[in-house]
Parts: sequence; structure tokens; C-alpha cells
Amino acid sequence: MNGRKITLSVLNAAATSLFITGAAFAGSLTFAFTGTSSTSQATWDGGQSQITASTDKVGLGSATGPSPLMDATFSFTSGSGAGGSGTVGSPYIFGASGANTITITGCLPGQGSGCSPVTLFTGQFLGKEKASWTDGKVDFQGVNVSGTINPLLASDLGYQTNNFIGTLNAILECDPSTNTANPCVPGTSRMLAAGDLSLSPGGSGDPPPTPEPSALLLLGSGICGVTMFIRRRDKKRK
Repeated sequence: MNGRKITLSVLNAAATSLFITGAAFAGSLTFAFTGTSSTSQATWDGGQSQITASTDKVGLGSATGPSPLMDATFSFTSGSGAGGSGTVGSPYIFGASGANTITITGCLPGQGSGCSPVTLFTGQFLGKEKASWTDGKVDFQGVNVSGTINPLLASDLGYQTNNFIGTLNAILECDPSTNTANPCVPGTSRMLAAGDLSLSPGGSGDPPPTPEPSALLLLGSGICGVTMFIRRRDKKRK
């Protein structure tokens, strides 16, 4: 193989790498939420009961930047309790839970107030969730989330699929007035203070995400640069 073929081979490999990298740029989506004592709720009675939580302070972030969501609500219900003592070393464990246990509703990005809210995401926990309390707060995590986002939202953000997988992280703040020694014990009042649902495209048979324009521009610039280098080298050899 001569030098030109080697260079072209390297060029092809670089182009493929840039294309794959560009596709990954469009691969993340995050619903972030916060709450106050008047707008969010969280309950858990202990034992095999489920955690339920909700708030109406929700925002949307993606590879293209954050977008506010009007009239949005976020809610989730864990699986049934399955043991644990609530410490960091022995967190509360909850089992998987069925469809529609994580729901986000609201107006699509760009719509003003007065729009009709739609379902933006609906999903479920495929595996165990866990929660531990420290300093008057409960850290809740569900690492195997699977669901679908609204097709119009997926299209608006440049995705070719509306099937997503990801992780839910949430902070539940507890009311110390109900139990000053341990305000997060089951049965005390608390609220969904903050957290996020981080998602990436997933699901069998889904097409790859569309590469971002910036990645395509980078790819084109790289090809032009290498092409000019080859032509100059060949002229010197003649």
C-alpha cells in the first residue's frame, strides 16, 4: 500500500470517528426539577409501601441548551419496599415498578402560557431503586429507567426515536418538626426538593441519533484539510 492509500485510509477512519462522535452529541436529555414546601409532595409509610413524590417545577436540558417548560409536573412512584435500614451502607431498597410510574406532563418547549399540557415522558423502573437518608434529607436513585418521550418533543430536539433509558436522582427533604432525632423516618412528612431524570436514546431496533450540524461541519473541515495536504504533497513529488 503506497503513502496516498495509507493517508486516504486514515482519512476514512477519521471521518467515521467524527460522524460517530457527532451522533453522540445529540444523545443526552435531562428533565431537572425543584420544589418548595407548597408545590411538592413526597410520602412513604415504610415497610413494603412505595415512595410517591411530585412537584410542578420542571425544566428541560439537552445538547442544544436548557428550555423552560410551562405548566409542567413531575411525579414518580417507586417499587415496593424490600428491606434496608436507610443508612448509606444499608440503603432502603425498592423493587422494580410497572409502566407509567414516572410521568412528566407539560407544554412543549416554545409554547406560551395557556397551552394544553401533554405527556412529555412516561416510564418505569426496570430494576431496584435505593434511598438513604443523611442530614435530614433522603437521596433516592433509580438507575434503570426506561420509557418514551413525546414524539413531537423528540422530533423538536432532533431525535429519530422516542424510546429512552436513563437514571432518576431525587432529593427528599424531611420535616424536622415531626421527628427531631431522625426527620426522615417513614411516616413523617417530606417534599420532593430537587433532582433530575437523565435520559439517552435506547431500545432495540432504534435508528442511531442524527448527528449535530457542528459535528458535520467539523467533519467537512477535516476532510478538506487532509485533501489539500494530499494535493500539495503530490505536486511536490512531480
